[in-house]
Amino acid sequence: MRTAAVPTLPGPAGQAPAAHRVPLAGDWSLWRLSALRGTGMPVSWLDAFAPPDPDAASEEQARAVSAAAVRALAARPVFVEAVTWQNPAVVRNWLGRFAADLDGRLSRRDQREALVAFLAQRYCAKNETIGFFGPVAWARFADDRSGLTLTGSGGLRSRSVYRETWAVDAVARAFAADPRAASHLIVRRNPVCDLTGGVLRRPRSRPEELTGAEAVVAAALTRPRRAGELVDTCVGAAAALDRLIARGVVLAGLPIPVQEHPERDLRRHVAGVTDPDLRAEFTERLDELDRSVAAVAAAAGDPPALLDALDRLTETFSAITGRAGHRDKPGTPLGRAMVYEDCRRDLDVTIGADLLDDLRTPLALMLDTARWLLAETGVEVERDLTRRYRSLRDRAGGPVALCDLVLAAGDVLNGMPGTAADRVGDDFRERWGELLSTARGAPARMSSAAVAPLVRALFPAGPVAWRAGRQHSPDLLLRTDPAGGRPQWVLGELHLALNTMENRAFLTQADDRAELLDATAADFTGGRFVPVYPADAPAVTSRTYPPPAMDLPDRYTYWSYTADEGHPAGVDPLPGAGLLVTEEGGQLVVRPADGGRPAPLLEVLGEFLTALVVNRFRVRDPGGHQPRLMLDEVIIARETWHLPLASIPAPENADYRHRELRQWLIERGMPRFVFVKTADQPKPYLVDRDAPLSLRNLARGVRRSRAEHGDAAAATFTEMLPAPDELWLVDADGQRYTSELRVVAYDETQTNEPLCSGDEETRT
Repeated sequence: MRTAAVPTLPGPAGQAPAAHRVPLAGDWSLWRLSALRGTGMPVSWLDAFAPPDPDAASEEQARAVSAAAVRALAARPVFVEAVTWQNPAVVRNWLGRFAADLDGRLSRRDQREALVAFLAQRYCAKNETIGFFGPVAWARFADDRSGLTLTGSGGLRSRSVYRETWAVDAVARAFAADPRAASHLIVRRNPVCDLTGGVLRRPRSRPEELTGAEAVVAAALTRPRRAGELVDTCVGAAAALDRLIARGVVLAGLPIPVQEHPERDLRRHVAGVTDPDLRAEFTERLDELDRSVAAVAAAAGDPPALLDALDRLTETFSAITGRAGHRDKPGTPLGRAMVYEDCRRDLDVTIGADLLDDLRTPLALMLDTARWLLAETGVEVERDLTRRYRSLRDRAGGPVALCDLVLAAGDVLNGMPGTAADRVGDDFRERWGELLSTARGAPARMSSAAVAPLVRALFPAGPVAWRAGRQHSPDLLLRTDPAGGRPQWVLGELHLALNTMENRAFLTQADDRAELLDATAADFTGGRFVPVYPADAPAVTSRTYPPPAMDLPDRYTYWSYTADEGHPAGVDPLPGAGLLVTEEGGQLVVRPADGGRPAPLLEVLGEFLTALVVNRFRVRDPGGHQPRLMLDEVIIARETWHLPLASIPAPENADYRHRELRQWLIERGMPRFVFVKTADQPKPYLVDRDAPLSLRNLARGVRRSRAEHGDAAAATFTEMLPAPDELWLVDADGQRYTSELRVVAYDETQTNEPLCSGDEETRT
């Protein structure tokens, strides 16, 4: 099998970590560099939405406070600009004149006030990485310093505008649809299809012989070519090419892979058009778009100018493509606009060794249990896949195409109830239940010394079946003591088998991209399999993972599982229909149809397995009230309340203050600020029990969730921790901001030998 060139291997497990990593404890290390993400607006802005005395405020007073808070926020240029970037229609239709509408003539005022309050909680309390309201900063773990060292103003160091791949692709499709462009289109093999040796292999189909002319075309398409060039150089190719295109075996168009600057690919396609008039026409349209995008970038910081620039960009885009300047992408709210902004916060943080010392043993023990989860998931997934493979093999009478196995095992690879990941997840929580039985007090406390023997017994170490499984990403927060005591670590989420800095927003805002790429290369010296993700996959956007941003074409091996736009570096991926699964020595392996060295199936499917486990680190089953959980002095789980929707009072809007709902929250011992997750919202949102508009949004979410999912569904309430007065990120004016560290943990125990063995020459 074609693999990346294999570099020199590292020393044995247990050796000191590489220079880019700092030792943690046991067999774990952390990247020295971590991303710091947080809000771009201070949390104190939310205080204006709550009456000074919520218990004594009348409905009229509460309404007046809410209206004043909304008007004040709508008058802040930074808030209006944030909404302009995300939803310019809201600003255009009503937000831009909201603050001036003092006599109440604006229609649907209550609903719009509630939307402003909802957006405020996001911009002031949700740690995100987007634009100036979620700028990127960087932190480093030090070997010698103590405490936290902050340098920089906390403002913005830089702002950058990028284009969504879907928008560039829309322009490419408009160009490709022009009849004059037919001979200038790029024709290429459907990347999932294998055309080796004059035999066509494609998903869900038996192999078939190509006709003589089709075989000639297939042989000519060892690389993408212009349609006209192909027809001119291959006798009788035109009809055969048309047949292959009609069958989906060959793709024709101007492909735009997902990457940082997709517009550059389109420029290259247009530059290759040999008709000078058509090339000039397309080039002028691209120049128009470039000028419009440049105007958007220049307008950053000026909301009216930004709105005008976005409107002009939409007009230019629509004139070229004949479609709207936004998209409604099924399954995700991301990537709807044509352009987006990412920013670098003017802040650099050094984390002292003393703070890391507090984290070492507790986090390492948590990671030990995560390693078991991954190892067991690999074993169980292979067991399920083996059963599916054998069934397909017996029906086919021979090897099974990888794409066909992936399709037949969709429930396994999506973690449906009863499948491998679901079974292992249940077992994982049961084993954690043994650890939790040692917890004492309120908050519940566990001792590393007490649980370490249990961890070794309940979560024995084992090999992880795919390379990405050696990296994990804890989200870490620091909670300061208002009285001046020692800061305390809080574990947010622990993302498994994934480096969450693979998001493109971190790479583009890095001070030294080479540092991130070199660290990734050092962690994967033996290579890794990565699928080429199609741009229209539900999870794919231009700025987030997947695809991985810290990509290493000289080291990774790529494969295609469907018709994709290709790899941005021009690497030729292995066709999924030409990869055959066989069982060798009791293990499922993958080989190219034309022979070659095998690779373990689970490694080839590694990114799919990461998707299975990435958010499965849950140590407690949801249910009722669960106290805060601590391991030594590290908070590893916040206090939560998991309650059925039927138990939550959700008054209609007439009860403006939602007094009953507020009292219900108080009676259950919830703090003023909690994050709530209901079925109607994909991500948790902040609720302030003292703010009428915040309660209104909660009640609305409960009603919508009940209507869609029934009373049996539940809502999860989680304490905001650190609380507003415990935040450490403070600007020059003393304003506090929420923030979290995206950290990379590395498993030093996993082997790092080359993926494939043998003496055959490897692909460079």
